[in-house]
Amino acid sequence: MINIEWPFSTHMDFDGQKLAERLFQLIIILFASIGFFGAYILQQFSVAVYSVLFGAFISVLFILPPWPIYRKNPIEWQTDVNSSKENKNNSAGNSSNKDIRKSKTKKDE
Repeated sequence: MINIEWPFSTHMDFDGQKLAERLFQLIIILFASIGFFGAYILQQFSVAVYSVLFGAFISVLFILPPWPIYRKNPIEWQTDVNSSKENKNNSAGNSSNKDIRKSKTKKDE
């Protein structure tokens, strides 16, 4: 697989995704409303279609690139505490927890 490194950040956080979705909906509804009323006044359906297509183009310019406004709330991941404990248990050969669980289920049946 080709490994491409971009000169800019390509991620978007969850709040940024929510903001992008809201902006997309707002832009499409705004341009659809303008297109509808413009087409009604001019009695030309193509005005409505072109208005919605122009709105889609504008929304792509605002939403598709990962602008810094969409990366204001980064996710802070927790460190995995159990993995270090499991590694110590596995290196010592202590697998009695699994045996206890299996024996309890057999007795319960």
